[in-house]
Amino acid sequence: MERLAHAKLNWDLHILGKRPDGFHELDSVMVSIALADRLRFEPAETLRFTCTDPSLPADDTNLVVKAAKRLAEAAGVPARAAIHLEKHVPAGGGLGGGSSDAACTLEALNELWGLHWPRERLAEVAAHLGSDVAFFLWGGWCQCLGRGERIERLPEIPETEAPVFFLVIPPFGIPTPLVYKVLKAPAWSDKRPARSLTEVSDNIRMQLVKLYKNDPMPDWPHNGLQEAARVAEPRLVELHQWLDATVPGRWQLSGSGAVHFVVSSPVDAAAVSRKLESNLPEKVRLIRIQGTTGGW
Repeated sequence: MERLAHAKLNWDLHILGKRPDGFHELDSVMVSIALADRLRFEPAETLRFTCTDPSLPADDTNLVVKAAKRLAEAAGVPARAAIHLEKHVPAGGGLGGGSSDAACTLEALNELWGLHWPRERLAEVAAHLGSDVAFFLWGGWCQCLGRGERIERLPEIPETEAPVFFLVIPPFGIPTPLVYKVLKAPAWSDKRPARSLTEVSDNIRMQLVKLYKNDPMPDWPHNGLQEAARVAEPRLVELHQWLDATVPGRWQLSGSGAVHFVVSSPVDAAAVSRKLESNLPEKVRLIRIQGTTGGW
């Protein structure tokens, strides 16, 4: 069987504080997009993993291998499968490629091994693999809470109202642990609650209306990791200056970076594309993503 493992963007990312367990309490809206890795799964006598990207590890440190072994252990079955990863999502970009590959592996092996586990049970395994792995079991537009493992689906909005995304991909990545090391978040307590699902949904609807009217969006963007990412990778400063000059108020850092995205309505997409392409910084790539996947 073949499956697509879709990338994600952080529409916003609020850091509520550092928890006693060392993790950070998050309140983030994530959306899955059409950019995706492709994975192939076949029956095998042992667990074998190969990848088209030679820079990625193919041993037990790879999230795909970890996901397969963790699921086999939880289900009490042998870890037997041949898995091949065709890599397209940039690593170290804040797009969740590795986490998406892991979630895709859980779903596919759940079927290949005949486990028939519901998504909620797979999510319990996903929570041990990484903070945002569980999101990819749902996809679409979701509010992600806690470490990112608590998922709340947002109400459906017609795909015709979804924005166009332009991914701005610099020629470098940023290790997520380094960004969180730089971040100086205050201690978190449950006295600082996350946003309600209704509040988040209403806010996004208002933002999309403004986007389609080409009005200013003063309440967006917000990414609590942006300043820490700039300290961790000073080359972002020049990139941000270019984005501010080219598409002010319409760009955002995804996750901990280094990939950024620009939002546009379909009506304005051609003009936005011309603006970005006319003076694109050297070695920076641009990918246009039409619509979203798995929800809204």
